[in-house]
Amino acid sequence: MNGGLGERRLTAHRAVLGKHPGRTMGYEVLRSSLPGNRADSYLWRAAATGAPEGQDPDGALPWRVFLGASETRPAPVCARVDTSWDGTSDGTGAPSYTWRLTLLDWPDVSRSALTWSGIDRALTAEPPALPDDDAPAEITVPDTSAAELAALVDDLGFAWASGVAALLLDDRQVAITPSPGRPLPDVADRVRALDAICSLLPYACRSWLSAATWTGQAQHDLRLFFAPTARAGQCAAAFGGAPPQEPRGSAARGYLKGLRALRTKTDDTRALVRHLLAATEPAASAPDPGGAHKALREADLLDTVVEEVRSGAGDLTEVARVLDRHPAATLDDQRLTVLTGYLVRGGHGRAARAGALLAEQWSDRLRSLLVAEVLGAGDPARSFERAEQYLGVVHNVVETHRPGTFDELFHALVEAQAPTRDWAGSLIYMAEDQWGRSTEPADRILFREPAVGKTWLRYLLKHRRRNLRPLERLVLRARTELAADATPGWLRFAAVLLGDSPAGTTATDAADFAEAFEEGWRTTLEIARLQRRPEVLGPMWPRLWRVARTERGLGEAVGRLVPVEERVGGAVAADADLFCAATRTGPPGMPRLERLADDAELRAYVAALINRLGPDGELRRLAADALLAGTPGTRGWRVIEQLGVVLPDSFLQPVCEVLHRRLTGRGGPLDDLDVPAYLMEQVARRYDMAWLRPVHEFRRAVSDQAPYEQLARLLLAAGAPLPVQLLDTVARWTMAHGPHGLEQVARSMDERAADLPGLRLYRDLVRGDRHPGLRELLTEHSRRQRARHERIMAELWHGPDAPTATEPDADGERRGVLGRMGRIVPGKRR
Repeated sequence: MNGGLGERRLTAHRAVLGKHPGRTMGYEVLRSSLPGNRADSYLWRAAATGAPEGQDPDGALPWRVFLGASETRPAPVCARVDTSWDGTSDGTGAPSYTWRLTLLDWPDVSRSALTWSGIDRALTAEPPALPDDDAPAEITVPDTSAAELAALVDDLGFAWASGVAALLLDDRQVAITPSPGRPLPDVADRVRALDAICSLLPYACRSWLSAATWTGQAQHDLRLFFAPTARAGQCAAAFGGAPPQEPRGSAARGYLKGLRALRTKTDDTRALVRHLLAATEPAASAPDPGGAHKALREADLLDTVVEEVRSGAGDLTEVARVLDRHPAATLDDQRLTVLTGYLVRGGHGRAARAGALLAEQWSDRLRSLLVAEVLGAGDPARSFERAEQYLGVVHNVVETHRPGTFDELFHALVEAQAPTRDWAGSLIYMAEDQWGRSTEPADRILFREPAVGKTWLRYLLKHRRRNLRPLERLVLRARTELAADATPGWLRFAAVLLGDSPAGTTATDAADFAEAFEEGWRTTLEIARLQRRPEVLGPMWPRLWRVARTERGLGEAVGRLVPVEERVGGAVAADADLFCAATRTGPPGMPRLERLADDAELRAYVAALINRLGPDGELRRLAADALLAGTPGTRGWRVIEQLGVVLPDSFLQPVCEVLHRRLTGRGGPLDDLDVPAYLMEQVARRYDMAWLRPVHEFRRAVSDQAPYEQLARLLLAAGAPLPVQLLDTVARWTMAHGPHGLEQVARSMDERAADLPGLRLYRDLVRGDRHPGLRELLTEHSRRQRARHERIMAELWHGPDAPTATEPDADGERRGVLGRMGRIVPGKRR
C-alpha cells in the first residue's frame, strides 16, 4: 500500500467477461485473479446495464461502473468495471463486448479514502494487463483532494448535488438525465461528477454505493447512473437542471436539511467534503441514514451539540466529546456558557461525570460565566435558585476533583453587586446551612455590609432549627478582628445575647438585631430565654416598649424570660415588672419587687424605673397604677417615695390620681392608714380635700390607740363645722367601738373649749340620720348614763347622811348648759 506523496500503491484483483473470438455461445469469465466465481457477480452486475444502442453519442463506449457491496456479495469492496469494444464480432457477426473488472479490497481503499476519480485516473492512465495467471496486479492510485471534489460540487450546484446524494441515502435509484440544450460531459468527467455527488455523503457510504457513467434501458440495481431517461421507480435528476425531488424518508430529509444548513452556515464546501471523506467508518451493505446523520453532525459537532443542549436535548457523552475536541479555553463565551450551564445542571442525571468534566475545564473565565448566568436569571428568586444549584454541584462533585472551586465561585457570587446586596446574605447563610461552608471573606462581608449581615441574620433566626453556632462564630471573629465601634450593632447585641456584658451595647443595637426579621422581637426574647440571658431586656426595652403597642404577645414573652419566681438583678426585675404591667400581662402589680435580694438590688430597681419613666408620661401613669395595684408593701412605698423625690411632679401626679380614686371609692378600696402621711397631704392639697388630712389623722390615732384627749385635740383642730367625711369617720368609729369613747372625747373637747364643742359633736353626728342606729345607740347610752347619775344624786342628797340643803334644780342646770351652747331651750320641772 505504500506509494509516493499523494498516491497509494494498491493490490488489484482482475477479471474479464467476454467471448472468445468467433464463438457464438454466451459471455463468460475468460480470466480472473479472484478465487472461484467471486468475480462473476461483479462482472454480470455491470453487464446488466446493457449495451450501446444506435448512434447516441451520450451512450458511446467506454462505459464505467463502480460497485460496492450487494445482496449477493455483502462484503464491502471497491470495484470498477470497464465496458469496451475492440471491433471484434462473435460467430453471429454481433459485436463482442468486453467487461474488465478491477477490484480493490475495501480496507485498503477506505484507509486512504481513495475516490472513484483517483481509481479511474489510475486505471485509464495505466490499464493493468489482462490476467494470464491467478496473480493480482499492483496499481498506483493518486489521491483526490477535497478541494477538487468541492469545486466539482459547486460547479454542479450544491443544492442539486446534495439533493441527489440525499436520494441515494433514501435508498432510491437516481438517473442523471441530459438537460435540453446541454450535452453530458465525457466519461472521465462523468466519473468525477459521480464522485462529487457521493462526496456529500460520508465516505463509508461508498461501501454500498454503486454508479455508472451510462446505462441502457435494461433492468439493473445500480444506484446512481447517467441514462437517457429514468425508468419506472427511479428518480430523475436533470444534469445542470433544478434540484431533484425531496427524499421520502424523514432520516434522509433530516440529513439533507442538515447538510444544506451547514453549507449555508460555513459557506465552505471544501471543509464539508473534507470532513465527509474522513468518515470512513462504519462500512455497511445498505443505506444507513442514521449513521450518515451522525457522521454529518461531526462536521459541526460543536454547534450541533450546543444547539441540542440549548433546546433541552443535550447528551453528556456528546458534550464530553465536544470539550475534548474544543477545550473551554478555545470556546467563545456564548458557547461555553451553554455547555458549562448544562454540566453544572447535572448533565441529565449524570452529575458525577458532569462534575468531573466541569472540574477539567475549570478556569477563572468559566467561573465568571457561571456568575453571569446566576445574576442574569431574571429576578432575585430565580438567581438564588440557580446559585444554590450551581454551588451544590460544585460542592458535591467538582470540589472532589478540583479543591477550592467552591470557594472561588462562592466568593465571586457574594461579592457581586447584583441583583441586590442583601441577596448575598441569603447565599452566605445557605452555604453554611446546607453544606457547612463558611469562609473568612464571606464573614467579612457580613461585617462590612449592613444589608448583607441583616439578611443573613434573618435567615438564621427564622429557621425552625435556629442553630446559633454560626452566630457564635461571627461573634468570636468580630471580637478578635474588629474594634467595638467597627462592629455592626446587630452583632454587638448578639454578643450580649450569647453571654457578653450588656454594658457595651445600646437600644439601637438591640433594635438592629431584632428588627432584622419578622416577629424578631418575640424571637429575640425566646432566644434570650433559651440562653438564660434576661440581662438583654435592658437594651431591648426602649424599642420593645414602642413595638408592644402594635405587636401582641411581647408581655408574655418577657414574662417567660424573667419569671416572677426566679430571682434576678434589680434592673432586670424593674424592666420586667414595668413591661408586664404596661402590657397588662402576668400577675398584677410589681411582683418581682418583693423578691429582690437586698437594698442594693432595690436601689438598682429604682434607678431602672427612673431611667424608664423619666421621659414617658404614659409609662409613669402605668407604673403608678402597678405600684398601687394592691396594698403596697414596705418596698413598694419606698419605691414610690424615691420616685417621687426624683420626679416630684411628673410621678407624684399619677400616684395621687390613683390614691384619689381609691380613697374616694372609685377604684379598689385602699385603707388610708396604709398610705404615708406625706402622700395623704399631697392628695389633699392637689384635690382641695381639706377633710382628708383630719380624717386620716383621726384614723391613724385610733389605729395607734391614742388617748381620748388626742382624739379630741384632732377634732378640735379640724375646725368647726367638722367636715362631713370626718363626722362619718367618727360615726363609724363609735358604731364599731361603742359610745363610751365618743363620750370621753366629747367631754375632753368641752373641757378645752368654752362653747362646748363636744355636745355639738353629738348633734352633728346624727344630723340627717346618715348612719342608721347611731341616734338610738347614743340615746340609749345617754339614758343609761342619766339613770346612773340620778342614782348617784339620790345617794348624794337623800341618803342617811344627806345634807339638809335643797337638791339643785336639774332643769335649771340644763338650761344653763344649753345657754352656754348658744341656744336656750325651756326646760321642764318635775
